Amino acid sequence: MTTKDMPPIAQLAAATERLNQQTSPAALMKATCLELTDIVGAAGCTLSRLQGEILIEVSSCWPEQDHGPFADYSYLLSDYPLTQLVLETREPRVVVIDDDAVDRGEAFVLRELNMSTVLLLPLVVQRRTWGLIEIYHAGSARFREEDPQLAGLLASHLGGLLAQFEHAAAVERLYRETFASLANTLEAKDAYTGEHTQEVVALTIDVATRFGLEGTQLRTLEWAALLHDLGKVRIPESILNKPGPLTPDEWEVVRQHPEVGARIIAPIAPLRNVIPIVRATHERWDGAGYPDGLAGEEIPLGARIVSVCDAFRAMTEDRPYRRALGTEEALRELRENAGSQFDPECVEALMSVLTEREREEESVLLHRPS
Repeated sequence: MTTKDMPPIAQLAAATERLNQQTSPAALMKATCLELTDIVGAAGCTLSRLQGEILIEVSSCWPEQDHGPFADYSYLLSDYPLTQLVLETREPRVVVIDDDAVDRGEAFVLRELNMSTVLLLPLVVQRRTWGLIEIYHAGSARFREEDPQLAGLLASHLGGLLAQFEHAAAVERLYRETFASLANTLEAKDAYTGEHTQEVVALTIDVATRFGLEGTQLRTLEWAALLHDLGKVRIPESILNKPGPLTPDEWEVVRQHPEVGARIIAPIAPLRNVIPIVRATHERWDGAGYPDGLAGEEIPLGARIVSVCDAFRAMTEDRPYRRALGTEEALRELRENAGSQFDPECVEALMSVLTEREREEESVLLHRPS
């Protein structure tokens, strides 16, 4: 028995249970598109988020295609009055291309997709209109009488689950802002550190995703990047901002800061997994680093990533003892020290991230009725 052959209440119960098992908003939205496509036997399903006056696709399920047909485009609401009405009234609508009074904008989309009918469902999260779900049929297929209600109930459940994720994200933001404040306490002693830390965090996250880190691992590494230099609060300004070379005694003070940082955050229970990364960010791939002389893969991956990102940002910023290096010169330094100071794979990942950033385009492509 396929899902479509099951009684409606059984379809909904089974789909709801599967959605409850999803562990991220992206996975949840993808699963919802899959479930809705299956329940109504549709040709495809697209989920878009409302951002101002624009709808941007965030997930989809098209069994016969690799991705949504308009995944690279966005939609201006004013071009699609019926869609705008659905979002404003929060009332679902079925559009059939053969109807005499079919909306021009919706007819344009149906023709572009070679589809015959679409069910438009508003998605509401925490009492606000979050986005739109579109479920499509091709050919002579039509929605059953119960399909809009079934799909609407599942969309409501999706809205409730997304609200839970948003609440969890708000708690994480509170942690993040608290930790950022801790990191920014260094600004009083070292003027570059506030911006430096935020840039190291951004690079660290991008590099970490290249290694497949996600979820809790990625969050732990983000916090570690925020706090990696916290121990510098114990370094006197006369040493931290010294324009010339440090004496051996001054170097000994500097070398203590990873251990100091680890001790500062040790009493904070949610940071238990952050401590080893903070402690190891000044270890070296060849074992000549500090404080523990770890080498190679003995060094936590998170610490190896932060180390490379921190070094790149440090080299491209002015310091009391030297002028900033250009990007190419800094990358050359990283390449030359890969295999000695830095993990070679981390260096390559950072270079890929920087190359990709250069290629990013800021423009938004709007798909508009002709």
